[in-house]
Amino acid sequence: MKKITEERVKNLVVDFILILIACCLGAFATVSIMLPNGLSSGGLTGVIRILHNYLPLDFSAMYYIGALIILAICAIVLGLKEAKKIVLMSIMYPTVMVVFEQMNFQLLEEKDMFLAAIYCGIFSGICSGIAFSRGYSSGGSDTVAKIIQKKLFPHVSLSKLLMAIDAGVIVTSGFVFGRNIALYALV
Repeated sequence: MKKITEERVKNLVVDFILILIACCLGAFATVSIMLPNGLSSGGLTGVIRILHNYLPLDFSAMYYIGALIILAICAIVLGLKEAKKIVLMSIMYPTVMVVFEQMNFQLLEEKDMFLAAIYCGIFSGICSGIAFSRGYSSGGSDTVAKIIQKKLFPHVSLSKLLMAIDAGVIVTSGFVFGRNIALYALV
């Protein structure tokens, strides 16, 4: 019994460290690359980017609100077991974003949308890869896709629903920020 507990604690510590690293990479991509270069993206980050254009709130505060709303809906619709998978990142990611906003660091010396799109994609992809490999979820559009699949379209694959949601966010950002921003978001 003691060995199982020690192993579980060890796995939780490893998970926490890896998710913290993932959140740092994702927050860096958003705060230090995407936002200063005027880019957008799919998912919750893209929705918050659009709303941020119209509301005078900090990006990270708006992200917190969005993530917590999705977490609450997930707990209600999909159950607490599924919500447990996203609670860590729903809290940690926006918290790390607040820290990066305070640091006010930008990766690129000058505005370069092409480089920004590439590096934002790389850092965001590594963030998602680490989180998904450990069985965690960001609690963004992937969770919304799960909710939609369960309640509305059980016959449609999760990947297709996720692609449709992200495409919808990117198309909307094209109307808000212009076609070029939407095209960079595709990168």
